[in-house]
Amino acid sequence: VRQKIYEDADSPDIMQERGVELIEGKVTFKDDHSIEVWGKNGTDTISFRSAIMTAGGAPWVIPIKGLDKIPYLTNETIFELTKQPKHLTILGSGPIGVEMAQAFTLLGSKVTVIALDPQILIRDEPKCTQFAKDKLEGLGVTFHLEQTIHNIYKKNSTYQLDVGPLPGKTTKIITDALLIAVGRKPNLENLNLQKAGVTYDKHGIPVDRYCRTNVKHIFACGDITTWMKFTHVAENMAKAAAINATFKIPMIKYEQDVVPWVTYTDPECAHVGKTASELESENVKFDTIELPYSKIDRAVTEHEEEGLVMLHTSGGKILGAHVVGYQAGELINEYTLAMKNRLKLSKIADTIHAYPSMLLGARRAADQYYVRLQKKWMSRLVKFLFRYKGEIPDYIGSKTVL
Repeated sequence: VRQKIYEDADSPDIMQERGVELIEGKVTFKDDHSIEVWGKNGTDTISFRSAIMTAGGAPWVIPIKGLDKIPYLTNETIFELTKQPKHLTILGSGPIGVEMAQAFTLLGSKVTVIALDPQILIRDEPKCTQFAKDKLEGLGVTFHLEQTIHNIYKKNSTYQLDVGPLPGKTTKIITDALLIAVGRKPNLENLNLQKAGVTYDKHGIPVDRYCRTNVKHIFACGDITTWMKFTHVAENMAKAAAINATFKIPMIKYEQDVVPWVTYTDPECAHVGKTASELESENVKFDTIELPYSKIDRAVTEHEEEGLVMLHTSGGKILGAHVVGYQAGELINEYTLAMKNRLKLSKIADTIHAYPSMLLGARRAADQYYVRLQKKWMSRLVKFLFRYKGEIPDYIGSKTVL
């Protein structure tokens, strides 16, 4: 499957068929208008009016005593395995760590996850990530949170890991494979960016909203920059960089304000915008709306009732949307579109959605905002004016989920 996608979109042959001149080799800057390429046919010097750097990133490997003596895995090598590990230990509880934890557990491996963070998927809403953690633990994954690996010893065909919060208080874990999944770093080595006058640090190359470095005719996008390390973010940045470099004037900005991301576990965990803790730290007043998956008819018919839609809103404006459950990665796109175009929850609530569909859940969550807007005095006034009978529902203006 990986090879099929590569050949269809990313292979050198595809690039050349579209008119791109491709030169394979190692690259270094000579100055701010030329690069040197060491390739199969020797060394070439190429001058340019504009350049775009898309050198990507690599797994970030933290220093651990004894790690240099074992053949550890990263997200770049784990997909090349031809033999399944009996016991896979994962350092890191971000998207890569938890996705691989579930995948290898379902394949039959014993899996242990070690992380310094107090929760998995630390940048998502805790109430949402708890769904994922409960599911993983139910499958047999063992978590050691707020701990790390202090030492590694090779023991025949296995490895002993000293794991704990402090070096002196550790538990021994025996494993036959270790995956390092603590993040990514930019590929800056050997580029000689200083010769081009391009500013950078260990986190990557800073760029403005038009993907320009401090040298305005040299652009950068994707994992080599200091911005988010996601494929869809790199694609968005590449669009801006290509247009701005071509026309030589700043025309298109890449997206910084409304960026969704999804962790592809089962259940999926997705979010766009800010979490409750981020809003509280900024002293923003907001309301939170929650809709359980059990209120989405399509989820019920698919036997996928474990899940939650959580919205943070102020005056109907969506400040953050968080979804955990079946097809969460699809639902989050509707909220992303709404936030990008500054559509309030009322616009989603007023838009007809096909029944039964999962996206109807996005509308059903927006419906709850209308329920909270209603006041009992409004109902009393309508009742008086039109001489209606009956009691005013007790859910009017409440947080009851309908």
